[in-house]
Amino acid sequence: MFGRNSLERVPRTPADPREEQFARLQDRIDACVSRKFLAREFEGTPPGIIVRSIDFRS
Repeated sequence: MFGRNSLERVPRTPADPREEQFARLQDRIDACVSRKFLAREFEGTPPGIIVRSIDFRS
């Protein structure tokens, strides 16, 4: 999901705990996706929502 996880201030999450990490952060991720969707911030081909760690910086 994130190359570097700035949400939890760790350099990289090992593969095993990523699912638990996603569940713990899902509300914040969903809110970010909703903001980007409403702002029509689509990227790529085909267009979609891309969430990066920079999207969570204050």
